[in-house]
Amino acid sequence: MKAKTVLFESWRGKYSDNPRAISELLATMRPDLRLIWVAGDSTELPDGVERVRRHSPEYFARLFSCSYLVSNDIVSKHMIKGPGVTYLQTWHGTPLKTIGFDEAHLTYAGAAAHQKRMVRDVSKWDYLLSPGPSSSDVLRRAFRYNGTLLESGYPRNDVLQSAEAPRIRARVRQNLGLKPDNLVVLYAPTWRDDSVGADGKYQDPQALDFELLARSVPPGTVILNRMHSVVKSAPVAAPAGFTLDVSNYPDIAELYLAADVLVSDYSSTVFDFAVTGKPIVLFAYDLALYRDKVRGLYYDYDEWAPGAIVTDTEALGAALTNLDQGHRTHAPQYQAFVQRFCPNDDGQASRRVIERVFNR
Repeated sequence: MKAKTVLFESWRGKYSDNPRAISELLATMRPDLRLIWVAGDSTELPDGVERVRRHSPEYFARLFSCSYLVSNDIVSKHMIKGPGVTYLQTWHGTPLKTIGFDEAHLTYAGAAAHQKRMVRDVSKWDYLLSPGPSSSDVLRRAFRYNGTLLESGYPRNDVLQSAEAPRIRARVRQNLGLKPDNLVVLYAPTWRDDSVGADGKYQDPQALDFELLARSVPPGTVILNRMHSVVKSAPVAAPAGFTLDVSNYPDIAELYLAADVLVSDYSSTVFDFAVTGKPIVLFAYDLALYRDKVRGLYYDYDEWAPGAIVTDTEALGAALTNLDQGHRTHAPQYQAFVQRFCPNDDGQASRRVIERVFNR
């Protein structure tokens, strides 16, 4: 009997995110399945996993003939769904900023064409993952999706609750050259739809003054600078040894484990990092502009925030200097945030998805 095939696509050819977590557990739970990943030649894949290049003739053949399709984003040229395909859409983040059809401003290039592709793709979904009840209504409305929605939690966060987490933390810190006593800050802002360079590519607005920050945080502080994947500008110059550019690090979950605190803004990294229980500081220097004119938010930011909100580099330095005190002060908000947005991130999301979707 011919083995059923599972085709995975994550961010147009990466081995990452929710599809990766599902794939790795699926290889153990369902060894009878044939796993195929959309990936370029330079992308490392586990033994036993096959590769197909995106938009090659074989790719389109696999899209039509696979048994299961698993993706974390719109499959842009998914023209025809094969008759035997079960399409699992995992999406790639708990929404704070508006997404899909809820985006009111559409300031980025190609937005109208993207929405047309989205309509076509959503019509093919058999399952959509949701982190929990607070996100389900948002996801349904944003994608105009009336199909089966699984409130499973996000598989990509399973590792944060795993027995391997301490060992991963130690390994990553060692590989990055970090010392045990370094205060490691993961700086992971989202992209700005209106921050575009002369070449038409998204760029970092460079709102954070690394020189000033280096002078105002405790000695031994190291910033892991993680730009969003669509941001193509070069990292901002900073004092030697103070920052590490980890924008191309393959698995951000490992950076969550390596870090001691997250600094972010409107990114879904905030929801994921909260699973670790470690401090979060919100650097929302452009809140009014982002909320009212650039993208829009689903929740009142002050009520939503699980940690201190700061609007300039000086205040960020103070928050990082008094990190423990700030974390204690915001403990009630943090706990309420986790209960509201991360109720299913218990380390078993991948298992729940596999048991529900990949039935024999």
